[in-house]
Amino acid sequence: MSDASNESLAEARRYVRRKRIFYTVLGIWIALCLMWFTIDMLDDSSSFWFYWPMLGTGIGVAITAIALLGFGGLFGVAWERREMERYLRRRGNDPAR
Repeated sequence: MSDASNESLAEARRYVRRKRIFYTVLGIWIALCLMWFTIDMLDDSSSFWFYWPMLGTGIGVAITAIALLGFGGLFGVAWERREMERYLRRRGNDPAR
């Protein structure tokens, strides 16, 4: 395999790994939302409160999505490549040599 195909394969592997982590976080959030809703419906209070923890943790899930999947290019592939090159330059292993 060529270097370009190896790099593409490694990039695809990283993306799929981040996507799997995000789907795990999303699944846990959905399970927690169902639990909070069930608890709220089964208790004898007259007010609803289940949406507050859903909102708070939902914001955390959204931030996780941005960090892992790089929506808007925040932490995308180009950023990763720049950071790796910067790290290698600092360590004396310039990839451009």
